[in-house]
Amino acid sequence: MPPKRALNANKRKAVTTSSPPPSNGEPAPKKAKPSSNPDIPDAEKYSIVDRRFYPPEMSNARCQQYTTGALPRPLAVLEKALADTKQAREAIPVKDAVVHWFKCDLRTQDNRALHLASAKSKSKGVPLICVYIVSPEDFEAHMTAPVRVDFLLRTLETLKSELAALDIPLYVETVDARADIPSRIFTLCEQWGASHLFANMEYEVDELRREARIVRTGLQKGVSVEVVHDTCVVAPGALASQQGRQYAVYTPWFRAWLAYLRLHPKGLDLFPAPVKNPASARDQFSSLFATPVPEAPGNKRLTGEERTRFQALWPPGEAEARSRLKKFLGERVHGYKDKRNFPAEAGTAVLSVHFAAGTLSARTAVQEAREANKGKLEGGSEGVATWVSEVAWRDFYKHVLAGWPFVW
Repeated sequence: MPPKRALNANKRKAVTTSSPPPSNGEPAPKKAKPSSNPDIPDAEKYSIVDRRFYPPEMSNARCQQYTTGALPRPLAVLEKALADTKQAREAIPVKDAVVHWFKCDLRTQDNRALHLASAKSKSKGVPLICVYIVSPEDFEAHMTAPVRVDFLLRTLETLKSELAALDIPLYVETVDARADIPSRIFTLCEQWGASHLFANMEYEVDELRREARIVRTGLQKGVSVEVVHDTCVVAPGALASQQGRQYAVYTPWFRAWLAYLRLHPKGLDLFPAPVKNPASARDQFSSLFATPVPEAPGNKRLTGEERTRFQALWPPGEAEARSRLKKFLGERVHGYKDKRNFPAEAGTAVLSVHFAAGTLSARTAVQEAREANKGKLEGGSEGVATWVSEVAWRDFYKHVLAGWPFVW
């Protein structure tokens, strides 16, 4: 991989101008404060930022409020909601079903929230139901490409079949307005007689705030909502600099990440797949098994030729992800350090799409890489060590987002 560009490279210099005082002796009118980001005008001009979903640029004053703690970070808001409601949520009895809400974790293996949901349903002898909400507005807000939407929906079809083999239904529905997703989730829980909802955490600002509201609203509706860390190998907030702050530079952060895993080796333990549902779930929720995965929104569809081509390039599902991981670790990883920057060489793992969709967890990737390196995350094969450091970058970005929500 080419070296990361320095943050201050090619930084534009601010130009300060002064205006003569008005001739009538009155104080000069205050000028509008210029944007601290010189790229904002271009972003507005070329519609890089969609104002239907995002407010204007973050102000320096608001950034300072986050830094000093005057304004709580969204992750802290969610953690407080979970802590404040913990005792009351634990007192809610299990009813007719337990629900797992899939988001960016489209796999059965090593999925913490899915494992917890399965364990809860098994302990009470009730079925596990899985749900995924297709959100066209989120696709627009996040500028999700049609090819990625296609991969996501194909993966959902594969996941639906894999779960059906365990008599677990996966219900996929399109909700047009992103603001309606929480209420729709609770409506479905009511329809299914579910009083327990599990989900893995997403670290984007809007999603953290949404989940914090869902946790508290769930309590009012008699639904225990459990949101857990899973996406990162080391959860955001677990690492801090000597000053007790989020690391700003990757290298010292990575050293702390490795040190954390040395002290907490169980952090790489993998969660088992969900257990099979009671056979009665097939009849009880037959309509959910029969409901197909919806088509992509109209503005996110590929042509038939494109779908065929990308299906061949990117087969969906966690079985494909694990197959690619196994082949990479068995055949190419030891040359990764030297070949990764040359497109003509088949030197990379080609797993980014699977990490993004959650068909492969970073924890699984690092654990398997450690095994390929004779139980070591450091030393041994330079190729393995380098690849692990690149997988860890994904953790780093999420730590930065959770620690400094104003940078995104």
